[in-house]
Amino acid sequence: MKYNGRAYRGCFLFKNSSNGFKVTNIVDLEQYLRGVIKAEMNPKWHIEAVKAQCILARTFAVHAGGKHGEDDLCDGYHCQVYKGISGEDRIADSAIEETSGLILRWKGSPASVYYHSDSGGMVTSSGNVWGGDVPYLKPKAEPFAYSSPNTIWEISLPMSFIESKLISNGINIGTIHSITPLERDGSGRILKMEIKGTGGTKAISGYTFRTLVGAGKVKSTLFEFGARSPYINEERGSLPLSPVPKKNNNKLPAVTVTEKINLSEMPEDKEEKLIWLTKKRVFTTLELMEILSKPDDYDLFIEKGIARAEGRLPMPEQPSERTDEDLAETTGIPDIRYSPDLSMASAFGQSVRIFGRGSGHGVGMSQWGAKTMAEKGWTFAQILEYYFPGTTIGQ
Repeated sequence: MKYNGRAYRGCFLFKNSSNGFKVTNIVDLEQYLRGVIKAEMNPKWHIEAVKAQCILARTFAVHAGGKHGEDDLCDGYHCQVYKGISGEDRIADSAIEETSGLILRWKGSPASVYYHSDSGGMVTSSGNVWGGDVPYLKPKAEPFAYSSPNTIWEISLPMSFIESKLISNGINIGTIHSITPLERDGSGRILKMEIKGTGGTKAISGYTFRTLVGAGKVKSTLFEFGARSPYINEERGSLPLSPVPKKNNNKLPAVTVTEKINLSEMPEDKEEKLIWLTKKRVFTTLELMEILSKPDDYDLFIEKGIARAEGRLPMPEQPSERTDEDLAETTGIPDIRYSPDLSMASAFGQSVRIFGRGSGHGVGMSQWGAKTMAEKGWTFAQILEYYFPGTTIGQ
């Protein structure tokens, strides 16, 4: 059957609505997946990554039953992109068949699963994005470094554009004076930001800002404002993850490579591990302050430190003797600062420059991460266990 020129399996249900009528495609779950997988992941990637994607897409559909009232799912990014027969692919069909009926379960029930394109090096928790605590959706570093089309990105937006997006969503604070990050999570993503204007001040989440401005423009909430990308160091070619607070002595972070770290020398005790990693300079000043104030997050900081030591996450840079004026003379740009850690710097002026890492909400499985794991020999079961620890695979 066809609707709007696109062929679908199953049958159609037509219902009257205020705008005319609503069309619902009623289709078997496995047939539904045939129209989803290619739209969500490149089926030419390693088959184990595609299998992991099949299980997640199937689990999402089962868990989301009734998400749209009488209908289970929509056909767009709000749920999963579904293109009917035009979205089918032979390789994807094979992966669907090989994982037929398999879903992720948590304590016997279908798990709440999510996936995204690129985590930017570290996934975040569901609570940091949508609220609520899900035991198997916690922050953790990617096991391998990888590069995707959105590993780093940048965009310039007129303040007037941001103002119009706020107004269209019921937020009118006049002409914007500044936008300032207020809080970040352990992965560096913005949790809360403050927007000041001639008509008042509004605090919103980083996720809300990205949604209002457009997820196609602001590809993730792992970003910062500046005149120049903090992620590309031209003298070193590195991609630092996240800026240290600017020094009172007005000195810049250096551009030197940190020495190789031998993890076999790391002690077993948790607190001693943190002390040992701190001495190896794998944490920024801001992170050290967070470690002192967040003892419950020791495991997360240890994981981040180990990931940096192994080269899976970029290393933070260390102080140098060059001043802002020295760099301004070299680059011709006044007051430019290399900040390897994600800064809390504000955006001012008629336009704002945004520099970021990764693409998507950052919760659950990173598709580019899964691709890399599969290429390293991981099975779909190992990939899913890594991103959703404690869940089980079953019918």
